[in-house]
Amino acid sequence: MKKYLSIIFATLVTVSALSTNGGSSPIASPNVSAAYEKLIAYKTEDYGQQSVADFHTALASTSDELTEFLAAIADVISTISPDDENYDFFTTTMSFSSHELYCEHMGEEFTFFISLVKESRPCNYVDEDGETVYDFNCFVEADVAYAIDNPKLVTVADRDQALLTYKEEMQNYLNGLSEAEIAGGNIKKMLIDKSAELANSLSTENMSLSPCEIYLIEIIGEAEEAIQ
Repeated sequence: MKKYLSIIFATLVTVSALSTNGGSSPIASPNVSAAYEKLIAYKTEDYGQQSVADFHTALASTSDELTEFLAAIADVISTISPDDENYDFFTTTMSFSSHELYCEHMGEEFTFFISLVKESRPCNYVDEDGETVYDFNCFVEADVAYAIDNPKLVTVADRDQALLTYKEEMQNYLNGLSEAEIAGGNIKKMLIDKSAELANSLSTENMSLSPCEIYLIEIIGEAEEAIQ
């Protein structure tokens, strides 16, 4: 069972990363799938005000239900279009919950993946997909460990907001750095220090976040200020 769950979850992580980080363009199906129809039922009027504990119990209270749920959410996320009105519900709320349910079942800590991009000095041409090309690019990938210590006292909306704010503020911080600061300074330490500040401000007695663990920093292009 655990091996099968691991395979499903690996598929979910892969398609979720591609869907949310521009790795591919999801193809919208003219007809929603059976998995979509089943899962959208959990988007009730007050789902955000439910506790994480109650929401997860409704999603999957047994191992068999967890297996079915993970397979269903992987199917939906791999096909949903960004312009779908329920895109955020599936790629945020349901993605977070599927990860937490899987980790609870496997006895693993919760982690939140963040991908950050800083681009500057646009070129006067585009790539083969018609996207703007930049002379300077900085790509960062990291994991953030977190714990929901009292799932009965943390709402789904609070959980989602804390994680999304963490990612948004990290992106804002990177955006605010100059090319010289990124290429010429200790960018890894700067980002970790900022993440520690955010973890401290966003943590509560019921949900705690940790500084990020960065495993990729790629800088393409030279910082003009640094080489003057």
